[in-house]
Amino acid sequence: MIRRLLVLSVAMAALLCAGTAIAQDAAQVEKGKAIYDAAKPACKACHNEKKNPLDAFGAAGTADDAKGWIRTPKEMFAKTGKKGMMPAYSEKKVSDEDLEALTAYLLSLK
Repeated sequence: MIRRLLVLSVAMAALLCAGTAIAQDAAQVEKGKAIYDAAKPACKACHNEKKNPLDAFGAAGTADDAKGWIRTPKEMFAKTGKKGMMPAYSEKKVSDEDLEALTAYLLSLK
């Protein structure tokens, strides 16, 4: 009986933690989208339906990829062999906290 209660308690705690994590992830994605939409220079100027779309970034991209493209795009172009130009967003332009939110948003695009 005590063992069952212990197992049930652990399961309930895990479900509560998972629900909190999902809510936090959704909040991060929403924050990341707001940052993306407000970025200067505007991300949407180069990333839209017709050119350089990001609508499936999360299907193949990783968190490290997203951060690399934001912080060090020249290195990412060299690494991937892609051609183009993109401004680098240093910590002065995009805080580490905002970088995490942008990453969550980009990974949500599938």
